[in-house]
Amino acid sequence: MSATPSGRLLISHITLRGPELAQVYAHIAARPELSAEDLRLHFCPSAAGSSPFELADAPLREALSFLSLAGLVEARGRQRRYTASPLLPGAPFPLLLLHHLRAHPEERQRAISLVHQSLVANDALTTTVATLRDQLERGPYRDLFAWTGEKVTLWAHLASYLGLIRCIERSAELLVVPSLELTLAALTWATLKLGSDSSLDAALRRIDADLFACFTARRRVHRGLAQTLLALERVERLRLSHSADAARSLLLGERRVSDLALLVEVS
Repeated sequence: MSATPSGRLLISHITLRGPELAQVYAHIAARPELSAEDLRLHFCPSAAGSSPFELADAPLREALSFLSLAGLVEARGRQRRYTASPLLPGAPFPLLLLHHLRAHPEERQRAISLVHQSLVANDALTTTVATLRDQLERGPYRDLFAWTGEKVTLWAHLASYLGLIRCIERSAELLVVPSLELTLAALTWATLKLGSDSSLDAALRRIDADLFACFTARRRVHRGLAQTLLALERVERLRLSHSADAARSLLLGERRVSDLALLVEVS
């Protein structure tokens, strides 16, 4: 079962879905040095012992291919035993995957991250797969490869699963508004890394560099992210404030904010 076909693009795994990636990664992370046969026995026991090209284990092969190309797992030794290789050990899977997609050394493999970055740069709030494909074909990433509808559809599925966008039921429209869960997880991770720096600007710059795009081409907070930050304050998951003497501040809509405090959820 080959996990890393030569020349394969991450965005070309058009049949893949987010839950499959998370399940396969979690299983490997919890049990290092798993063989391909170990994985087949766990995820598709009906295919164990059969031809490695059976359709029954196709989703597993796609997940392993994607995880390997993204650098989240690696196969070691002649027996090809799989081990997790996270760049952010301990981070929730969505943040981990976003980091690997954003930090990949090959630009073509960063395409999934770059699509979202292009939307944020233009301060887009809504799009569709068809519109986005047309924009990508004419935009700065037009020469990376052929932007097919299948590639953009895969991006939409993964971006929705991770919480970067929201799909509207019974509509082709995609909302470029990150989920409360993803944004809160990213802020929690960033503030832990920053330590004593409680500024919103520092947290968003860290997220922008390591996880997902936050700022437009004019270096303003993306409108969709601003909506989510204000929504998190309304549900009392964080507190936003402004100090007149703050070194840096940001506009969320028409509101100026300099400081961020995460609030502990009381159960």
